[in-house]
Amino acid sequence: MSLDSVTKLPIKNTHCIICGEPFDIKRASKLYCSSSCRQSAYYHKEKIADFHLNVSKGINKEVKTLSIQDYTSYNETRVNILAYKKLQNDFRHIEEGTHEWEMLYNNPRCALTKNRTNIPEQLIELKLPQLSIEQWSCIKILYPNFSSVNFALFVSSLSSEFLNQIRFDSASAADQTTGNFLPVKNMYLCHLQKIVNGEIQFNYG
Repeated sequence: MSLDSVTKLPIKNTHCIICGEPFDIKRASKLYCSSSCRQSAYYHKEKIADFHLNVSKGINKEVKTLSIQDYTSYNETRVNILAYKKLQNDFRHIEEGTHEWEMLYNNPRCALTKNRTNIPEQLIELKLPQLSIEQWSCIKILYPNFSSVNFALFVSSLSSEFLNQIRFDSASAADQTTGNFLPVKNMYLCHLQKIVNGEIQFNYG
């Protein structure tokens, strides 16, 4: 039997397409479980057609919600790391292991120590990229179950070529001409459209 003949075989329906009531016997030509469902389908055929059209266009998609507080937390961590490294640079002349070094890094009242305690240990040496909420959410939605630390570790490992595709600055414009990472750019544009459509939303939960 050819593939064409297989695709043309009639599909046997198992449930009423209006109320969802299961049929006792599967039948290829049966669509409704009762005359009332058949009549309902006739009087609402335009609405049913619109519904199926919208589904085929992907309009009735599940809404995904992201936390603005998670985005704020990412930014705070990034700022804390920058502040710590700047402060650390001011004392770069002090040698490790000396009394001065011990006072800086082990004194709870020292600003350097206080700043360091605000940063997860795994992230202390990272350089986190600055991201808008749209850029952050584009990456976050790919890995929604990452903890804040694991998410920061992941973002810091992304290449500049990848990150440039979710930016619209002049530096990324030159990279676009090469065609590299085009799927990433397309993914980001699609993500922005989903935000506009309300398929991706943000809350303070």
